[in-house]
Amino acid sequence: MLYKKKKSRIHKRIRRYSIIVTVIIIVFTVFFEMQAVPFTLKCVRKQSKTISTKIIGNAVTQTLEKYDFRYDDLANINYSDSGQVNSISANSININRVKSDVIEKIQNELDKQKQYNFSLPAGSFTNLTLISTLGPDIEITFTLTGSVNCKIKSTFESSGVNQTIHHIDLIVTTDIVAISPNYSEEVKFKTDYEIAQTVIVGSVPSMYADVVK
Repeated sequence: MLYKKKKSRIHKRIRRYSIIVTVIIIVFTVFFEMQAVPFTLKCVRKQSKTISTKIIGNAVTQTLEKYDFRYDDLANINYSDSGQVNSISANSININRVKSDVIEKIQNELDKQKQYNFSLPAGSFTNLTLISTLGPDIEITFTLTGSVNCKIKSTFESSGVNQTIHHIDLIVTTDIVAISPNYSEEVKFKTDYEIAQTVIVGSVPSMYADVVK
């Protein structure tokens, strides 16, 4: 009889401890999920932007090296006899070549749907500084897809007496979606690249501010 009572108490303790351990595991799991999902999205967003920026930079560099355009290949300045800028005209053919080539290179790279991955210590998901570097590494895998658009922007900068610098910039706008088995994250951003510039001697009428597009 005494043995049965002792055995019953042991079973009760085991059940009690099992319940406590189960509750702790559930609470920890819920806490980890609540911390991990936003943190993971933040990291994926950062990684996606870094990778996308590299893809865009490579596409722009390769295109500019391919055509080796100078300012005169993209725009022409016509002066009056008095030195006044009469007109600034864009070379639409060359500008469209640059834009279409950059878009094609970036889109081809995104369409490959390559897998990217990075690892983070398990402790970093808790958002607690003291244990952020502890625990086994957890690998996060995602792919990139999306769309890209390019436009040309002209800006004029005063440079001393009667001199103006004309900048021609390529503005690359990307709408990237990072996809993993458990979530997806959209990242939109713009990147500016100066592709040509020249110093214009003489006054530049404000009407030419957006002449090259």
